Amino acid sequence: MPLRLIIAFSIIATVVAIAVPVLIVRTRRRRADNLRRRGVKSYNRTRQVTPAAAPSNRQ
Repeated sequence: MPLRLIIAFSIIATVVAIAVPVLIVRTRRRRADNLRRRGVKSYNRTRQVTPAAAPSNRQ
């Protein structure tokens, strides 16, 4: 493989390796901001159920 091609691929790989995590963080932050503007207090993905709010099987 020519040296010029190796250098080009390494530059492209470096840019992709830096850009992908930055885009992931930016989209998460933007989604949280949009939800906050709509009035959603908790914008994490997992749903947390408090014991008082959980339905009981006892009758």
